[in-house]
Amino acid sequence: MKKTFLLFLFVPALFFSCGQTDKKSDTAAAGRDSVMAADHYYMQYQGTIGGQPVTMHVVRFGSTYDVNYTYDNDGQIRDLLFQKDSLLKNDSLFFTEFAPRNAGNGQEDTDPQLRLVIHPDRIDGFKRIGEKDPQPVALLASRNGNAFIPVGYLDSIRLTGFKQDTPSAFTSLVLLEPGGTTTPQHWFTALIKRTILATQKMDSTSLQTAMTQFGRSFIENFRDDVDTMKASGNGDEAPVSMMHYDQQISSNLVYNNHGYAVLSVGNYAYTGGAHGMYGQTMLCLDMKQQRELTFRDVLTIDSATLQPILEHHFRARYKIADNKPLTEILFDERLALTDNFYFTPGGIGFIYQPYEVAAYAFGLIDVWVPYADLKPWLQPAFAQRMGI
Repeated sequence: MKKTFLLFLFVPALFFSCGQTDKKSDTAAAGRDSVMAADHYYMQYQGTIGGQPVTMHVVRFGSTYDVNYTYDNDGQIRDLLFQKDSLLKNDSLFFTEFAPRNAGNGQEDTDPQLRLVIHPDRIDGFKRIGEKDPQPVALLASRNGNAFIPVGYLDSIRLTGFKQDTPSAFTSLVLLEPGGTTTPQHWFTALIKRTILATQKMDSTSLQTAMTQFGRSFIENFRDDVDTMKASGNGDEAPVSMMHYDQQISSNLVYNNHGYAVLSVGNYAYTGGAHGMYGQTMLCLDMKQQRELTFRDVLTIDSATLQPILEHHFRARYKIADNKPLTEILFDERLALTDNFYFTPGGIGFIYQPYEVAAYAFGLIDVWVPYADLKPWLQPAFAQRMGI
């Protein structure tokens, strides 16, 4: 999960060449949408990396990729950061893997590198860790899981006429929505509007329309802020370097099987100040019943029992000895509980946003708990569907 913030740092440069200069956003955005429509998809792949079974999720939107995978024997998420300048012979793509590192697991500190050739029906390539021999990657598109399609909105603007700099704004929104059906999934659109786009306007507009409105509002708010700066008479003296606004939302699935889908949505926003803010929202979906799962749909455990289990795995993941206080990383002596959770075939993870339980410098806090440590409290219906 630590990929999220680094990914957002790379993306703006990829799209500003398509941006506009002091013009309305409608035309440029519509043009890009029509060009990119034929080049986007979500696909789940299954196969092996180095002979070990894996499941990989790929979202392609235009020239960008969002990729993660799990080894079937542990279920922990490995995020891949796409290196845009690494295209080789127009097919092979270069990714850096951010793998989970638990204390005492013997894993090297070197981030693995992957060279992948990604097609809608298969993925070939290799994975290399340091100087070790490369591990072959061989994956095929899977028929398991629910169909999803990416929906996107991209726009940018530059405002000229300033002596010191050129204020700019960029918005990139890519979200998945259920596909493969002619019936609108209103429940899903309403959920995304409420939890991701933060709007209470629960009308019948499509997800594409809602995202377009969301993106355009950001651009117009940027215009208003620049106009306010000009009107104050500080246009030339003000810190124009803080007027490079940036808004990004990306999404991918981390699990998609047995009628469940776990959607991971990353967000980043900068509207001036020392740094931007980012986070990761996990949505656990029951696609059969068309609803979001709550924590109680998965576990029956009470908070008093769960907290020491979380703290044990937090110490292991972040290498804090039992005789050391949790305040070496956390604000408090205890790890607070969160309902921002996700699951895969191997266990359940809990995500804490920057500033939620620790300083911004520690980034997202991701605590992973294997099912083996939670089995007595698994909801029977959930365990049966997952085959646990």
